[in-house]
Amino acid sequence: MHAAAYSHFGLPYRYVALRVAPGEMGAALDHLTHLGYRGVNITVPLKSEALAYCSSVDDFARRVDAVNTIDLRTRGGFNTDGAGFLRTIQDFPGEVLVCGAGGSARAIVGSMSLAGRRLRIWNRTISRAEQLAAEWPNATVEPELRLRDASTVVNATAATLGGEGLNLDWQNGRSDLVAYDLMYQTEPGPFLRAATKHGFRTMDGLPMLAAQGALSFRFWLADEIGDADPYPEMLDAVTRPKT
Repeated sequence: MHAAAYSHFGLPYRYVALRVAPGEMGAALDHLTHLGYRGVNITVPLKSEALAYCSSVDDFARRVDAVNTIDLRTRGGFNTDGAGFLRTIQDFPGEVLVCGAGGSARAIVGSMSLAGRRLRIWNRTISRAEQLAAEWPNATVEPELRLRDASTVVNATAATLGGEGLNLDWQNGRSDLVAYDLMYQTEPGPFLRAATKHGFRTMDGLPMLAAQGALSFRFWLADEIGDADPYPEMLDAVTRPKT
């Protein structure tokens, strides 16, 4: 998706994947800076380590204890996950049920809370849901996994990666319910398959991937693209059928 945006804007850059072991990120980023790299995205399990590396960090990244975007020229850190998620649900008003309380959940709960959205948090370990809800206004704990009046239910657990579903009361969902899985796979996982079976609209994590990527792109390259938005090209790149 980054390559598609570079091509669209006529920029002479490349985006590559590099594997870095925990505990080695600082040395790796110093080396990349020396080689002339301009910026990086950080994924799990290195987002907290990235925060410690940065000389400056935006307030949201500090509150969720995770940096996923770094400008190597300034060592400035940013978190685009929450704002990227918000962009993808702007057409889905109403209460949100978030399933999970891990790193991804922290970012989306924080962003929704700051945007004034009402949300409930369910997690298998209820104490983690209670801890997360206590950090943000508009967030409450859902002790049992019930849809109730939720307009959107978000799967922020790792269940999809393990091939597991969530024991949701789908038959009690609103007719306009949207089931949103932050994970994305070639084929829908059990969570989205169950929602489809009950007639609900579904969405996987590819739009969020593109939305947070577009924010990273602008974080690094706003001086070269002005007010232009790379999101349409990036979304098309990750969602168009493969041939």
